[in-house]
Amino acid sequence: MLLFICLLSVLVQQVLANAVLAPVENYVVNRAVGGIIANRIAAAEGVAANDALWLAKAANDPVYKATMAGVSSQMTVVNVAATVAGGALAIAGAPVWLTILAGLGITAAGAYFVSSDAAQKVTISQSGSSVVIQTQSTPAKPSYSAPAVPSAPQPSVGQIALSAGLIVYRGICANGGDCLSYPAAPANYWKSAPFLQGSGDYIIIAYTLAEVTRFMSAYTSQLSQQGVWDWADGSKVVKTFNSAYFLPRSGGGQDLYGSYTVIRTPPPLKDSSGVSQQQPLVTTYENVSLMTTWAVGQNAPIPQTFTNLTDAYPAIVDAQKAIPVPDAQLAKLADEAWRRAAQAPNYKGLPYPATNPLTSADVATWKAANPNAMPTLGDLLRPAANPANDPNGVPISPSVQPGSNPGTNPGANPGTNPGTSGRPDLGPDPNVPDPTLEDTPDAPTILKPLTSLFPELRTFQTPGHAAQCPKPAFDVFGKSIVMDAQCTIAEQHRAELAAVMLVVWLLVGLFILLSA
Repeated sequence: MLLFICLLSVLVQQVLANAVLAPVENYVVNRAVGGIIANRIAAAEGVAANDALWLAKAANDPVYKATMAGVSSQMTVVNVAATVAGGALAIAGAPVWLTILAGLGITAAGAYFVSSDAAQKVTISQSGSSVVIQTQSTPAKPSYSAPAVPSAPQPSVGQIALSAGLIVYRGICANGGDCLSYPAAPANYWKSAPFLQGSGDYIIIAYTLAEVTRFMSAYTSQLSQQGVWDWADGSKVVKTFNSAYFLPRSGGGQDLYGSYTVIRTPPPLKDSSGVSQQQPLVTTYENVSLMTTWAVGQNAPIPQTFTNLTDAYPAIVDAQKAIPVPDAQLAKLADEAWRRAAQAPNYKGLPYPATNPLTSADVATWKAANPNAMPTLGDLLRPAANPANDPNGVPISPSVQPGSNPGTNPGANPGTNPGTSGRPDLGPDPNVPDPTLEDTPDAPTILKPLTSLFPELRTFQTPGHAAQCPKPAFDVFGKSIVMDAQCTIAEQHRAELAAVMLVVWLLVGLFILLSA
């Protein structure tokens, strides 16, 4: 009995631990996928992208509803498969959006997620049948005002560190010198120092491996110029620092190492004739050199490696969770979800455009209207659905919120519940009567305003007019001569002349109109 109680206690503690560990859904990715696809539906219907008025009415659009329902159905299938599989990309046994990305085979640079932030690095990738999760968080560097240090032919260690971008404070300064120019170190400086050198005249603090590499490279170069590593036989040795990195320590933890390239120039040798001959350079590599001069603090950006999300999730800091999902990866997610939905037998939504898939440009268009809604790594590490609140599976909609039913089922009225209408309470009924319509007018009534225009023109008549061909007459040599031949010719060609003059007056009228 006692053994049973102990086992039950351990089981309850494990369940509670998992419940605390597992993140809850926020549907940021659900809204992003729905919004990106909704813009394509709007474009197909001749509506501008991100049209708020269209989106408000789109829930009643059969094409919109069927498209969202199809995508929701396919994401539900992948989510259920991930739930059954569980495994390394689930958190406390529950699948998250990153699990769906893996189920869809969506990667970026060969990984399920790769951050582009220099200070906050997260890589989640597949290596054979294993999942490798690497995190590295660089602390924020405090403000520091570099002092004015006198120049010298050979820069001091402090000057080298300052030029490399490191923070330098005054150390022991037993012999004076330029170390007196540096400010005093703040209290308890060593507690927050990621990388620290503080045993001499200078207290040097680096915040990144890149800073350590820059300082060591410049310092090693100066020592080479001073001949520190030259051999007793006259060989000149030039040592170059390549990079600083971490390696796992036996028994746990990691130590700081550096790699060097060493080039030795042997002294010339005389041949049998007594002539000095230059010897070939000898190049060696020191790839594993423990850097004991540096103290590694608790804030150091030490890379951590995990084999499952459950262990990795507590180690992912808020700054890393805030890293945005790359546009290309979000576009692949929305595109693959739509493509799979369109392949379903009963799909009745907008056809998937195989020759015009969703790309980063579609994500940029949606993001322009929703700059604060872009999913982050933290959103990928949240569930895609809540079984208790989402009976239809993974909800996909530009406006879905946790605890709400987006209504993506084409057979149902979206966003409504028979028990609760969801409409706002507008107060008591004011008993306003139904509006009445006037009798529909007939055609004469409709045209009456036009037919009654300019009543004076309705009675206008063309005045009567009579004309005859002029026949001039004159007297010559006692005779009266009448010129009427033109009248005879004109009468014979009356029809032709009338047609010609009609064209002439039409042209005259046309010129008058065009010149107005």
